[in-house]
Amino acid sequence: MGLSAADLGTINVESSTITDLGTDQKTEVSTVNVIDEKTIETVDPKNINQVLNTVPGITADVRSNVVEIHIRGVAQQEFMWEDTGVAVVIDGVPVLQNGGKVKFNLDDIESIKVIKGGASYLYGRNALAGAVIITTKKAKNKDEKSIKAEYGSYAYKDLVASIMHGSDKYSFNINANYNGTHGYWYQSSNYTKSANGKLQYYIDDMSDITLGVSITRKYDESSRGSVTGVTEAETNPKGEDGDWAWNSDYYSDIDKYFITYSKDFENGGNLKVNTYYYEDLYNFLSSPQDLNGDGNDDTYTSDNNENIKQYGLKSEYRAEKGSLAYMFGLDLGERKLDDSWVKLDTYTIPYRGTYYEGESSESISKEKNSAIYTEAKYKINTKLTAVFNARLDYTKYDYDVNAHDYNGTVWSDSSISREKSFTNFSYRVGSTYDINNNTTLYANISTGFRNPRTEDIYAHDFDPDRYSQNNTDLKTETTLTYEIGLRGTKSVVDTRISYEASVYQIDTKDIIGRIGGTYYSNGANTYYDNIGDARNRGFELSIKSDRNKKAAFDLAYTYLNAYYTSHKPFTVDLAPTYRATGDETYDINGNQLPRTPHHKINLMTYFKVAPKWTLIPSYYWQSSYYADETNFVKMSSYGYANLKVTYNTKIKKGSLEVFARVDNVFDKQYYRTVYLFSDRNNDGVLDAEDASITVDPGRVYYIGFKYKF
Repeated sequence: MGLSAADLGTINVESSTITDLGTDQKTEVSTVNVIDEKTIETVDPKNINQVLNTVPGITADVRSNVVEIHIRGVAQQEFMWEDTGVAVVIDGVPVLQNGGKVKFNLDDIESIKVIKGGASYLYGRNALAGAVIITTKKAKNKDEKSIKAEYGSYAYKDLVASIMHGSDKYSFNINANYNGTHGYWYQSSNYTKSANGKLQYYIDDMSDITLGVSITRKYDESSRGSVTGVTEAETNPKGEDGDWAWNSDYYSDIDKYFITYSKDFENGGNLKVNTYYYEDLYNFLSSPQDLNGDGNDDTYTSDNNENIKQYGLKSEYRAEKGSLAYMFGLDLGERKLDDSWVKLDTYTIPYRGTYYEGESSESISKEKNSAIYTEAKYKINTKLTAVFNARLDYTKYDYDVNAHDYNGTVWSDSSISREKSFTNFSYRVGSTYDINNNTTLYANISTGFRNPRTEDIYAHDFDPDRYSQNNTDLKTETTLTYEIGLRGTKSVVDTRISYEASVYQIDTKDIIGRIGGTYYSNGANTYYDNIGDARNRGFELSIKSDRNKKAAFDLAYTYLNAYYTSHKPFTVDLAPTYRATGDETYDINGNQLPRTPHHKINLMTYFKVAPKWTLIPSYYWQSSYYADETNFVKMSSYGYANLKVTYNTKIKKGSLEVFARVDNVFDKQYYRTVYLFSDRNNDGVLDAEDASITVDPGRVYYIGFKYKF
């Protein structure tokens, strides 16, 4: 006798680019980790990496107040201007990362979903290694007000006020936040002011509309937070009294608006339509120079604007019929980056020439993208489910450069226009098999892609002073991920344990980079090309116990082996700068990708030592790693422990939480991130004294309270 649709139970498609629909672990064919609001509040992160560390597979680079998110070591060789191969989506808005640096209010996050493996089948371009889906706090049908105040080392201050209200017809939440610090490192003070909220209106029992608004104002003294060489890291970890940071006085105006309409149909179908507008207006000074000849930088000579604007519309329809569930989606959007600078002084740089006050340049990059995508989930029998995703993207790039130059005698104006288009198909196929009611085996093959940037294709037009050439034959960078995993739950000594373990292989093809080497420039015609391939293999394990018990834990373990399977000859820039004399070229086939430690462990434990008191010790450790592609410089392993104590009680009709936290309890000095790409001290040798190092501040303290009423 055959099985009927009723025998197979309900099956749903929960993939979405518009909203976080949750994850059905029984039929999810990829490794997907969800960080809920309770975990985020417990971690109380000062940067996004502190909470992402609770997820295995994250290999983020952390400088002072900047985090560049990487997943499974993909694109780990890049650290200056590139997207990191991770799609970042906030409330359905695909955020265009400014050099991999995402800016948002940590206090407004309700959940973070991390999708691993190529995720272009949902999110299109730049999802080489996966996606990070951030959902801010939702409007809920309840009345609640809360205030939070936290203070800490280096004049850290975090003040938050929020309100929620709900009725039969509508609900809303409003959040206001101020966060700032003087910073541990030289020129690292910063602050963030933000206000955001959501209004959800229930049109009828089957439909609703949500309006979201977020307004943020940020200031960063610089993005530096680093010193040059291991000696200076030991003797001058803050980088005091050194050269000025290349960029300074960052001012960001970040505004985000979206409207989402949702309607359920009597046949069980659902339609969602989302329209959004996002802008990040970015102003800063750059290019410090010594104009008075005393050997010290005394002024910034360039005023810069990098204004990002993007808008779009997404629509998804999902339904089910018998043992088949399906979703169709439409994604239309445009991104515009207006990048300009003007010189504030006249000065000369050896080997590059003279810059004159009033010279200016403006480059306008536009990306217009149209995509259709689908997911089909078919329940073959009570144990076996198959999933198929596909997406087709058409992206057109328009690029304009306008320059105003002076040659010492006359002024001139020039203008260049370029365009390029790409058509990309991406997919995922996978299945789950329920071994029993508590154990599921899953497997998938997924793809990701990243098109060349306009400044890669037209490098000479973008910045002719970099001795570059255009390369209109650049291929799209792609990834192919193979993954198999096991997830489930198990009772151990009356405690419910949930776990997920996976093994994977990611093959990256046609990596886009400088033909001579990462950021290499010697005065010859260096330019961007498809420079090689890489393979990332790994094992990831996540184990969590029941948080309702008196003792609980969360464990995340990562094993990663990331290496180049092929690479064009790699040239290291040796002194003197911008001259080929003395440069060395190496064969780096088989070398490890930089900043990819083989092992990482993050352990959080929870002990309810009394009815109102909770003790939360945590420990992080990672093994050694190479700082550069040549694998000449190896950085040591390190580990550190954190400790948090919370006290919860009732005051009248409200609840009060008082907390204290110590990060790096044993004051362990370690390097957060190390970059190495050239002979920075001009001694003709590439070694650890050339590395750009961000030193951790050591032991820091925080204390605060949160009151809900």
